[in-house]
Amino acid sequence: MKLEDVLTTWRKILEISEKPEPDEYKLLIKITFGGILLVGVIGYLIHLALTYAQGVGFG
Repeated sequence: MKLEDVLTTWRKILEISEKPEPDEYKLLIKITFGGILLVGVIGYLIHLALTYAQGVGFG
């Protein structure tokens, strides 16, 4: 695909796209932060479990 074709496609996408409403922004922010929090909690729990399994943690 040529660069000119890519730029034409991007231009068409921008022409048909619409600005989201404020409530859509709020929902997107909630979903994004919820996903980040979920991934962080899962990562922390895995780290905690592996640390405990190695016998390093918990005195």
